Amino acid sequence: MKYLSSTNSVLNFFLVLFGLTFASIFFFAPSKRFEVISSENIPKIELIDFNMYQINGNFVDMKIEGSKALQFNDYEILYGFLASRYNNKSKNTYEYISGDEVIRKGDMYDFPKGVVYTKSDGGSFWSESGIYDYRKEIFKGKGDFVLNALEGEFMGKNIVYDKKSQIIHAVSVTSEIILEGGDKDKK
Repeated sequence: MKYLSSTNSVLNFFLVLFGLTFASIFFFAPSKRFEVISSENIPKIELIDFNMYQINGNFVDMKIEGSKALQFNDYEILYGFLASRYNNKSKNTYEYISGDEVIRKGDMYDFPKGVVYTKSDGGSFWSESGIYDYRKEIFKGKGDFVLNALEGEFMGKNIVYDKKSQIIHAVSVTSEIILEGGDKDKK
């Protein structure tokens, strides 16, 4: 009888050990929820000191340079961003748009940390932040801006620049206008 009692103890020990092992598989298994959340923040592609070219039809429409780019599933983050476009419709001018950080979703470029837009014919503006629609060629600024043109310097809030119509809208605009004599006049 003592033999059966010791066999039963050994069997019980292994059954308990099997139960603990099986339970630990479920208890210590990695969480699927944690894996999904952490994999969303991992970029698919990372580029350092890059040049990209956007082609429209038979010509290069825009050249993009940057110090770093991260591509995620539905957006890209570009650092040290500089885009240049040649505009043969407007007196053969070059246009540049730059920013420290840009978030690109489709054809929309979001500049949360400031943007500088420059034309080779002398006009330029800085905006605190803004969004550039590549297809519509419209920039919508948020916050303060400073616009420099041959006519003078203009300051205000929430600049909107439509490249196709060459129209600029803004609110709370103040300016320094350069008259023909070269004197600046505040208005």
